[in-house]
Amino acid sequence: MPATKPPAPPADSAAAPRYRWLADELLQTIERGSFADNQALPSERELAETYEVSRDTVRKAVRYLEERGVLYSDHGRGTFVEPSIVRNMSRFLDSFSVDTAARGGLPGQKVLAIEPAAASMAVAGLLGLRPGEALLRIKRTRLINGQPVGLQDALLPASIGQGIDRAALEAAGSLYRLLQEKGIVPAEAIENLTAAAADSEDAELLGVPRGTPLLVCERVTLSERREPIEYCLMKYVPSYRYSTRINRHSNAL
Repeated sequence: MPATKPPAPPADSAAAPRYRWLADELLQTIERGSFADNQALPSERELAETYEVSRDTVRKAVRYLEERGVLYSDHGRGTFVEPSIVRNMSRFLDSFSVDTAARGGLPGQKVLAIEPAAASMAVAGLLGLRPGEALLRIKRTRLINGQPVGLQDALLPASIGQGIDRAALEAAGSLYRLLQEKGIVPAEAIENLTAAAADSEDAELLGVPRGTPLLVCERVTLSERREPIEYCLMKYVPSYRYSTRINRHSNAL
């Protein structure tokens, strides 16, 4: 448990839900090293008393951290801290900026275009729109320590992208940060990974020879309400590290 009394939970219901506040507090406690890998968390009752929240809030916070690979439950034994190697295989839907900083790099971006677009039939289907509906297109080169490592071509429904312009994006450095400031919280994503050779435009923007193999990731991002809020086509140079985690299905042999 924390060596000092933790801060009181927020009283403002308009702020982040209490379970999210508690999840953040528990995560910070874990990352400070107060719990070892595979160490059991205190009981639900103890956590509720320590953080002055309801047991239902504790259950929601624990479930939230389990979904993000921070905790795991063993039926009949309790809830435990995932090993650091698993926690570092980030399952959080972080922005490029947050993810790069967590790896020790300096994130950067070059905004190539912010412009209106129309939804193609394919993108409309992914975002739950009608073909031809208005979108906001945001195309950027992503940098790590000043070096280009990827291209991101994002499409957002116009209603979600409203108010996002070049100045705001360059100041924030993160599209997801801007969305959260608008009350739209990216919560989940569905990704499809493939590979492709860099064409002339890709090669020029990334500073690599034409034909260089690129990691291509198509992502549909969902809000906390499970509504599609972004389609993004991402291309990364071979040196870019992409980590994921695979679980064995309970019924798999």
